[in-house]
Amino acid sequence: MGKQKGFGPVQLADHAGLYRWQVDRGLVKGLVPRPALESGRWSDEQADDVAARCGEIREVLGDRQGFGATRTAELLQEATGVELWSCDVEQLAARGLIDETGEWKDHTLYDPRVAAEPSAEVAEALREIVEQRVAWYASSATREAAAGRCGWTELEFENRAREAGMKPGQFGRWALEGIERLAGVEEPDVVGARMLGPDEAAEYMGVRRREFDYCVEAGWLTAVSQIRRTVWSGQYRGYNKTVAVPLYRAADLDAVLRIEDVDWDTVRTLKPRQVSPLRKFVSQAPKRAEAVRAFVEQLRADHGLVAWCRYANLANRWIVDWEPREDGTPTVEDVQGLLAADAGLAPYADTVQLLGEVGRVVHWARQMLQPGAAVLVDTETHDLWGSVMEVAAVDCATGETLLDTLVNPDVPVTDGAFAVHGISDEMVADAPTFDQVLPDLLRVTAGRTVLAYSEEYDREVVKGDCRRLELAPGHLGRGANWDCVMEARSTWEGVREWLPLNGGHRALGDALAALDVLRQLAAAPSWAQPKEAEKVSA
Repeated sequence: MGKQKGFGPVQLADHAGLYRWQVDRGLVKGLVPRPALESGRWSDEQADDVAARCGEIREVLGDRQGFGATRTAELLQEATGVELWSCDVEQLAARGLIDETGEWKDHTLYDPRVAAEPSAEVAEALREIVEQRVAWYASSATREAAAGRCGWTELEFENRAREAGMKPGQFGRWALEGIERLAGVEEPDVVGARMLGPDEAAEYMGVRRREFDYCVEAGWLTAVSQIRRTVWSGQYRGYNKTVAVPLYRAADLDAVLRIEDVDWDTVRTLKPRQVSPLRKFVSQAPKRAEAVRAFVEQLRADHGLVAWCRYANLANRWIVDWEPREDGTPTVEDVQGLLAADAGLAPYADTVQLLGEVGRVVHWARQMLQPGAAVLVDTETHDLWGSVMEVAAVDCATGETLLDTLVNPDVPVTDGAFAVHGISDEMVADAPTFDQVLPDLLRVTAGRTVLAYSEEYDREVVKGDCRRLELAPGHLGRGANWDCVMEARSTWEGVREWLPLNGGHRALGDALAALDVLRQLAAAPSWAQPKEAEKVSA
């Protein structure tokens, strides 16, 4: 290829002894001039001027682009002794006390110098921000908890709150004062309408938690709502999990306490390890494991589905999965209706979860294979995380090739990249440049989920070329429009590591290989077949 006139961002950074991000940030700060040439590149004179001022630019911008909110919070906490959350950094930025210096993997980066050496003004502001956050958490509740307090669904709560002129505050939380006022106005029996989790319900009834569980298993109590809470798990150090907590109405608890066949005075005075008189009522109901397995068998027989179940010991719940038909049915809502109508499972409905991790992947893959739903994209680049040298797009439903073209990156391919994909500078010399290819890529992916085997990589190199050429990435610039086949495959196969594609390292070949993987994910894996899953018992 012939010598290019002027300097692109990468060449300018190399010429001036700067990082690429310093060029981008310098443009925003006015330290680097706008490109003077019609091609959108910097002139030789501009490049020499930037090189002469590189010391000044680096002094202003520093030599590190920045840290994400979590790492910035950790550094600020070490420096100030104030216990911080990542959201506190966002509040600090909103006050103009720490600069946003860029973006990485859709996460905002913040000035590392402020994080490492915060001023007295920053430290004082952080103390104030934390005080306000702690006070707000103490005087507010989540939408789920607010709805449960009032005895309504979340939608009912939001509608009635809006009618009362209430709005959520920071973090989407609702003021307790307003919640209590709303509960009292709309529901005169405030005590009876209270919603309590299992532990709170047991305390309300004055019994051990095990006796409360017996009441649920006997079919006397049914959860009317649920909230999701993050709890500590001792399985792995530093591991938190989110669980669904069922909510029970206080009036229903009062009704159970009026059951005449139970000596509640004796139940309330049981000592540890004493056998509960409530056990005899539970023995009259079918066992939960038997009821779940019977439901799964009925699901197979009535609908001709591949269905399986397993017991999640840590969460004390059964998980029911199934492989949907090609049209995606039955949906979760369909099976939820069947579950609600199953008399044998009624006492245990709140301990049955529809779709575990594998089931969600199977349903997701079936959805992605529907006509018009998704496109599989793959790129090959001039270097790791470099400029695009080849791009291909394949229709997930039909396998049709929608785009397959070499791309001239205007920069020589590195030896390492050439060894991987074999695309030489000569092969792309007459190929269209990325700005000429982007309209076609936007057209064939419009209105669809954009899939890639390694989604983060392909998304970032596309966005990188758009930044380099000052092009609008459109829907390709939003992470919510992309999804990752490799991550789904690891979940489906039950492994933690990323699995290689082995597609040949050319864009079209890799896209088609990824499509084959997607089709594989649309079926239940062999280890999740019923005969294996049913060996587990509660």
